[in-house]
Amino acid sequence: MSADGQAASVGKASAGKLAILYDGSCEMCRASLDGIRQFDNSGKMEPLDLHQEEVRAKFPELKLENVLEELHAVDENGRVYRGARAINEILRRQKGLKGYLAYLWYIPGYAWVADRQYKRIAASRCARDSRGRLKGQPAADR
Repeated sequence: MSADGQAASVGKASAGKLAILYDGSCEMCRASLDGIRQFDNSGKMEPLDLHQEEVRAKFPELKLENVLEELHAVDENGRVYRGARAINEILRRQKGLKGYLAYLWYIPGYAWVADRQYKRIAASRCARDSRGRLKGQPAADR
């Protein structure tokens, strides 16, 4: 890709894709990404581990500490979706019945509840798992 093409893609997902920025050192985040991969029927998800230098270079305007707090999704136009809204954007891009789940956000109060629930779960990612390990610890096999 030319320097002009690379500069144009900074802060944006690849054409036709939704970049999913996740914490690859977090067990809960990797498990969530596995769930997204299994659920996805669109082929439009572009998972990117934010601990990779080239990923951080592609999205320099996003502060690492903010991205570590909640899931971020970035579309091909550079729009950033965070937390529960990122989940909604993932749903919105699904084909068939799965895509209709995104319409739940139009039910009065649903977006507020989804956001609160997302924040509660995200805050627990550094809690201990059933084996007593911190969920946010890097996996030994990485």
